[in-house]
Formats: sequence, C-alpha cells, structure tokens
Amino acid sequence: MVRIQFVLAFLGLLASSALAQSPAGTVDWATALPPQQQQAQQQTRQGPNHIFFVIPSYNVAYQNQPPLSPHEKFMEVVHDTYDPIGLSAGALEVLVLEHNSKDGYCGYGKHWAGFGKCYASALADGNISGFVGDYLLPAWWHQDPRYFRLGQGSVSARVLYTLTRIFVTRSDRTGQPIFDSSQLSGTVIAGAASNLYYSKSDRGFGLTASRIGIDLLGTEIFNLEAEFWPDLKHLF
Repeated sequence: MVRIQFVLAFLGLLASSALAQSPAGTVDWATALPPQQQQAQQQTRQGPNHIFFVIPSYNVAYQNQPPLSPHEKFMEVVHDTYDPIGLSAGALEVLVLEHNSKDGYCGYGKHWAGFGKCYASALADGNISGFVGDYLLPAWWHQDPRYFRLGQGSVSARVLYTLTRIFVTRSDRTGQPIFDSSQLSGTVIAGAASNLYYSKSDRGFGLTASRIGIDLLGTEIFNLEAEFWPDLKHLF
C-alpha cells in the first residue's frame, strides 16, 4: 500500500501546512484542551484505529504511555495485520496497481490465480515483518513497537521527528530513546524471506535490498500519516 499511503501522507502534510499558516494553526492543540481532556488523552493507550479511515494504526499512541506487555504487543500485531478494512484495501491495491499486461500480477501470471498469489505474497510480507519486528524481537529486547505522535511544533520539526522514528524507538525498561533494532531486523528478515515465495523474476540480492528500502520508505510514509492525520481531521 506504499503508493496509496504516499498520496494520503502528502495530503496530511498539506493540511498541516495550512493549519500552521492560519491563526488557528498556531494553537498547540494538546495544551489548548481543557485539563480533563488532556488527562484523558494521556491515559489513552491507542490513537485512532485507522488513518484516513482505511490504514490500520493500532500501533500508534500518544506520548507518555506505559510500556506494553508481550501479550499486548502480540495483539497489536494481530489487529494490525488482520484488520478487515486494511485487508480489503491491500486487495484493492493489488488488483489495481500490481498488474501489468505482460506478467500479470506481481509476475505470477494473469487472471485470478496470479492475483491470489500476488495478494498472498503481500500478506506473507506483512505477517513476517509484523510478527518478527513488532512482536517477537520487541518482546525479547524490551523495545516498544509503537509510533508515538509528537503532535506539536512546526511542520518541519515534526517531519524530522517522523524520519528519526525509522531508527529510534523507546525502551520498555527505561522509557528512553534507543536504536530500533527490532523493527529494522524485522524488515531485513522479511525482505530475505520473501525470496522463498516470490516469483523467480523478483528474487536475488539486489531485489531483496530494493524491497528492504521500499519497506523503510513505507515506514516513513506511515509515520507521516500517523503524525499528521489528526491535523487533517481538525482541518476538515
């Protein structure tokens, strides 16, 4: 869903820029809330379940949240991976964007058989990356797999923050920022494992490295969406 997500993230940035340039946009929405609402927001473990009403975002949270238990990390992966709306959006993207007249769907051929294999490979990517990078290694290494919204400051500062969150996460033990070895390892493992089930034309070191890069780009796009989606909702 990288291409669709890129368009939505771009819309979010435009909306946030509009807010920043308007008188209303100068308000710090977090501090402008009444104290009771601020406290309720801080106590919320999760952000919205869907970004742009389509993209699952069960692993998005506000700042100052307590660490997740291993079971909670696992359930977030389950909700995020098997969300019905997200699964439907992924199928639609494969149907519309992953087809060409020569190789069919993802190089698996034309017609519904090729579509099924292409969609199954996308699901396998998500399952492997989510299980390893968002549950197994975070539980083992005591790292938090969630994206924590900054939610305030200039647009440029918040964009820079989203970029750093590709490589930085929060320690469950200390609550301090640490290198996000869990999700980065999950990305590499998923990219390597895809050679077991991708079509022959999509296997090899170079293509694996390309998939890892695309996955990291997808992470940044998701971070942008998670950071600016509430601003877009506020604008409209």
